[in-house]
Amino acid sequence: MYLLTIFGIGMLGFGCYMVAKPLEFSKGIVKFSEKAWFHPFEIASRFLIGLVFLMFADESSYPAVVTLLGGVLCFVSVFLIIIGPGRHRRFALLASRIGKSFRLLGLLAIVFGAGLCYLGSM
Repeated sequence: MYLLTIFGIGMLGFGCYMVAKPLEFSKGIVKFSEKAWFHPFEIASRFLIGLVFLMFADESSYPAVVTLLGGVLCFVSVFLIIIGPGRHRRFALLASRIGKSFRLLGLLAIVFGAGLCYLGSM
C-alpha cells in the first residue's frame, strides 16, 4: 500500500526534523497555526487520508492496523470540527511550548514511521 509507505516516510521526515531541530519545529507549529487555512487543512487532510486508509485496508498485509490508523485519523478530524478553530489554534500554541521535548516525540515518530514503511512494503 503506497499511501501507507508515503505516510510513514512523512512521519520519518518530521521525526528527523523534530530530533535535529526541536525549537525550529516549535516555531513552525506557531507559524502554521497563524495561517487562515490551518484548521480546514488539518481537518481535510486527516479525514481524506483516514478515509483512504479505511477504504483500502483490506488490500494491505495488516488490515486491522490500517483500519485502526484510518479510524483514528477520521476521529481526529471530527474532533477538530467539534472543538472549532479557536481551541485548535490554542492547542497548537500550547503544544509548541514543549520545545526541546520534541526530540523524544521525534524519536517516537521515527520508530512509528519506520514501522509504517515496513507495513506498506509488505
